[in-house]
Amino acid sequence: MNIIKRLPLHRRGAAFTLAFVTLVSMAGVGISGGSAIAAAKLKPLVVGGMFPFTGTKSLLSQWGTHGVKVGIYEVNQAGGVLGHKLVSSYVDDAADSVDALPAFRKLELSHPTVIIGPFSPTIEAVINQFKPNNVVDFMVGGLTTLDNMNYTNVFRTSSSDSNEAIAMAFYAISKGYTTASMIFDNSSNSQGFIPPLEAAFKALGGTIQQNITLTPGQSSYSTELTQAFAAKPQVIFDSMDSQTAATLFSDGQQLGYMNIPWIGDDLQSAPKGSYAQAFGPTASTELTAALPASPSTADDAYNHFLADYQSVWRTTTILPTSFNEYDSIVISALAMTLAKSTNPKVWVKDIIKVSNPPGTVCGTYRSCLTLIKKHKKINYNGAAGNDDFNKFHNVFSGFEMLGFDSSLNNVTRAIVTPANLATVVAKES
Repeated sequence: MNIIKRLPLHRRGAAFTLAFVTLVSMAGVGISGGSAIAAAKLKPLVVGGMFPFTGTKSLLSQWGTHGVKVGIYEVNQAGGVLGHKLVSSYVDDAADSVDALPAFRKLELSHPTVIIGPFSPTIEAVINQFKPNNVVDFMVGGLTTLDNMNYTNVFRTSSSDSNEAIAMAFYAISKGYTTASMIFDNSSNSQGFIPPLEAAFKALGGTIQQNITLTPGQSSYSTELTQAFAAKPQVIFDSMDSQTAATLFSDGQQLGYMNIPWIGDDLQSAPKGSYAQAFGPTASTELTAALPASPSTADDAYNHFLADYQSVWRTTTILPTSFNEYDSIVISALAMTLAKSTNPKVWVKDIIKVSNPPGTVCGTYRSCLTLIKKHKKINYNGAAGNDDFNKFHNVFSGFEMLGFDSSLNNVTRAIVTPANLATVVAKES
């Protein structure tokens, strides 16, 4: 700056501007002493969220936003990504495929580098949009039609509904239930459970007595319930939207059908959720839901996630799938760090490098960053457990079988491990 003082007065302003721009540029490429200035000038990276804030499955938006906020907290607490902080931007797809594409286009105006969601009901409406628009997506849910997907920019950290169906069957047989009726609504998501559930239950020695399909939005389901219970099944398998469940469970209470075990999908697992409340007073003993997760002890990953969750939401009663959104954000941040780029065209190629073996197992963003800076190959095992992607960008995790206490908080009734699932698959072949 002494040089500037020696210049004629009319040239000092231009020289000062040039010096400032040069300083910022040097900081941006990592010149020693300039990193703080660079970080202050870097734009935040947008984590987009596509969730149903309205409609019959609006509860999913709470699951999604809870997980995204904790994931962003985890990354930002450790300094962000290459000097960038993460911020969120959300759109409402109403769990309706008609609304999904306009919602995606609205979200694109925020220029997200990664999108979390949508959930199963709308993913297929936008799944071809991510690569052309240069964004990486981590969808949420176990839609069976994506078991063999081939999309370079789409990943899934939640295990398939095919595996969830096997877990439901395995748990039922482990409790001694060998006869069952299935009650599923007519959505593609719910109907996707039926083939793998039937196959698994049969392979384990069970018998499906009735397969009842519900049309959502009806005023009564007494006829369907009477059919489902005609042969006196020992257990009911079910999947449906919350409004349909409210009507069905109310009818079931009047007919005396809520005093045997019901095993539902992950939608029904929320603590103090609408499903458990609608189920009635026997929910604490008779309702169990399968939740895709095998909480990881690697690097104390799950406990670290719980601590983050408590810091953000002031509770350790976590909402379903929130660990999947959390893991997706951490994986994205690690891939950008390894690639030394925030351009999705570049870092998408590093997702499997940070999440799959071989490598040193790590379970927190900060501990994984330390290993990357030491040029160590990492294998991130996160809050949901194993995040090893197969060639279809899917993971194979275990399941928590969640029940409820008298206050409708979750209690874990069993863990169905990946090894348990594998034994059922072997019996089917």
